[in-house]
Amino acid sequence: MGITLKQIAEMAGVHKSTVDKVIHNRPGVSDAKRQQIRSLLREHGYESNPLAKALNYQKKKMTVAVVLPAVDATPELRRGIELVRQDFDSFNCETVYHEVPYPDAAAQAACLRALCGQGVAGVVCSPMEDAAVYDALAALDAAHIPVVTVNSDLEDAPRLCFVGQDVEQSGKVAARLASLLLGASGEIGVLSSRESLRSVEQRKRAFEGYLTENYPAIRIAETIDTHESPALAYEGTADMLRRRPGLDGLFITCGCVPDICRAVRDLGLAGRLKILCYERYAGIVELVRGGEIACTISGDLVEQGRLAMRLLFEHIIYDRTPAQKEIYTKNEILLRENI
Repeated sequence: MGITLKQIAEMAGVHKSTVDKVIHNRPGVSDAKRQQIRSLLREHGYESNPLAKALNYQKKKMTVAVVLPAVDATPELRRGIELVRQDFDSFNCETVYHEVPYPDAAAQAACLRALCGQGVAGVVCSPMEDAAVYDALAALDAAHIPVVTVNSDLEDAPRLCFVGQDVEQSGKVAARLASLLLGASGEIGVLSSRESLRSVEQRKRAFEGYLTENYPAIRIAETIDTHESPALAYEGTADMLRRRPGLDGLFITCGCVPDICRAVRDLGLAGRLKILCYERYAGIVELVRGGEIACTISGDLVEQGRLAMRLLFEHIIYDRTPAQKEIYTKNEILLRENI
């Protein structure tokens, strides 16, 4: 028979409730005592009872917070999260959504910090690129509240794991597609957003680097910052196309794709310019089917949301830690023929 929680508590000179707090990463234990108890647990091979833990969650209410920016990807992420929420209905779990204005990183940081004192069991978050957001994630980690980042991440962020697109690979794939669409030479305009989620900037850098290294005959003529604003995306695209009538294509790393395509259409260039973008939400699907977008690279936002929530639930309920810190969904090239 294995060692019991009570025996571990006696060895550490604490009440068994203190050992339970350490096992389930709850606050209220000093760092020194927490380290001592963890050493005893490892030394004696103590294993918690996941079935008992799961039954306990059926009796008490559990709240999971989802903190997402108000961007084009959010509805698809929520669809995936809802698929998992239904699977765990028997655990008396409440999912609370917090959709914060974009690009208001201060509002997202404040929202995350507020969760530290609200007794949430875990958080799914698509973090904005900002030091205040990083600090808020660190505060959740210090409060032993597990966080799964989804769709976008922060460098060295304290979190359980990240679920999203392999953006380095997606940028390289985009560069290869550009070479095929433009016939290995030509000029391309890039539309991105410096204030955006980290993944958007990573796509752009990977695209530029791979294009320069492998397809030097394709030149990036200009890069426009849309600030993820529909109005600025439309106006910036129209201005660029007027200044550069010889452009052969557009590469879009960010949102506002329908607004960018509307500017192309209004200038009578729909179908002539080769347009490459990301994801497959409804507006993009319609534009690909209509021939205005040549192709899009999907990171499967629904699967990202589903997998992020499932991994968080399984960690909370069954003490399962993901085998990897970065979990990538498949990059899929979608054309009119297969979207």
